[in-house]
Amino acid sequence: MDKLESIFAIVTLLTYLVAGCVYIWFLITRNRRAANLATMLLILGLFTHTLSLGMRWADSGHPPLTDSYESLSLFSWGIVLFYLITERIYPIRAAGAIVVPTAFVIESIALVLNNGPEPLRPILNSGWLWIHVTIAMLSYGFFALAFGAGFFYVVQEYLLKKRYQNVVIAFALMFAAVGLAVGIWMGFEWANPSEAVNAAGQYYNQYASGDVYKILGAGGIGFAGLLFLGLVAGKGASRPSFANRLPSLDVLDEVSYRAIAFGFPMVTIAIVTGAIWADKAWGSWWSWDPKETWSLITWLFYGAYLHTRLTWGWRGRHSAIIAIIGLMVVLFTYIGVNYLLPGLHSYVR
Repeated sequence: MDKLESIFAIVTLLTYLVAGCVYIWFLITRNRRAANLATMLLILGLFTHTLSLGMRWADSGHPPLTDSYESLSLFSWGIVLFYLITERIYPIRAAGAIVVPTAFVIESIALVLNNGPEPLRPILNSGWLWIHVTIAMLSYGFFALAFGAGFFYVVQEYLLKKRYQNVVIAFALMFAAVGLAVGIWMGFEWANPSEAVNAAGQYYNQYASGDVYKILGAGGIGFAGLLFLGLVAGKGASRPSFANRLPSLDVLDEVSYRAIAFGFPMVTIAIVTGAIWADKAWGSWWSWDPKETWSLITWLFYGAYLHTRLTWGWRGRHSAIIAIIGLMVVLFTYIGVNYLLPGLHSYVR
């Protein structure tokens, strides 16, 4: 079963890679056949991805939600699923040139971190596990989609205003930020800290100086590498004709809003189910644990997005920037807290 799961995972990765390349080709050529082929490949990849996660579940005996590989793989799965649904409703196929490669990168990192099924820790042996984590990861998929639409909104606005240098800067900053985050993350994964528990019962990692060098070095490599790619991509996108290959500003704004409108109640449910689970596991609904605190910050952030839009009428650029920053908050809540802040959730890696 484990071998079959690996085969499906590799097929998924390759399919996402090819689909991403075809989406990029569609963005360049506007060839409708290329767009149809990209969508079919992505559907195939989602199918094999689902089979891979199902095999993992059957092999481990518990939902695939308990380690870095499984949660990342589910994150990637959710991004692809919600993108395909959105593509059926809105004319956003050009956005696949960013969304699908993002799913490919996340799934690639997941496979690098895959050490095979591991025994379920006692604290995770609960029926609330799949409810809480699944809903949380799917809400993150919606927020990632909102981020992509928000980023393209900013790019499209610069193109229409003929601010082509700003397009290059936007791509460079976005790629560099992703490279830095991924690099630091991989550095944390390659480091070999010792795990300890403080007097409050909170888990934390003790890093030696060699581990710090690994983390900073990986972050620097990721930053420099993707900064270069961002400059190249931005240079290619900073052409007047590129505006015709992106969805309209209204469509991008609507997609970003709808994604957050769906993601917000899901993250609300994730927080509520997490509180119920915490009460059963630790005897307290809320402990102001760093993961809980940052989950609340995430909820307040996207609640503010919806409030400013529905009450103050904020739309367009303001909303797009909030959606872009929002994913940074989500990623810190999802990943950064586990590595940087001691807490009851720090064992979830």
